[in-house]
Amino acid sequence: MGHKYLEELETYDGPYWGMKNDEREQRWKEEEKDYGFPSTDTWSLDSAFYLWLYEHLRMYQEIASKVVNLHYHKFIYEGEEYYQDELIEMMLERIRFVFTEEYDEWNIDHWAYVSEIGEIWAIVLPAMWW
Repeated sequence: MGHKYLEELETYDGPYWGMKNDEREQRWKEEEKDYGFPSTDTWSLDSAFYLWLYEHLRMYQEIASKVVNLHYHKFIYEGEEYYQDELIEMMLERIRFVFTEEYDEWNIDHWAYVSEIGEIWAIVLPAMWW
């Protein structure tokens, strides 16, 4: 199963985060078949969420933008006004950063920047329909 959009990310290494040839791989594949995702997704829910969100936002940009006016809704974030597509791009930028070699989760500035993903998502989520 390919992940077209995730392949854009610098350090994405496919499902199971590089754990190829692990004796548990078959179990994870069965979990994915039964539940729709393997238990390995629960090991790093932050990364699993960012990967899910990245893929879905990228497709939303491509498909929904042909149907929905992404310059219709305005939102206030940190005292500034943004359109929906601007907030989407802000989330994508931060997710891309998470999957670079530069990202250091112990760096407080990096952590604060990445934490904005959830804040922005909470603001724009009610308008994410088509």
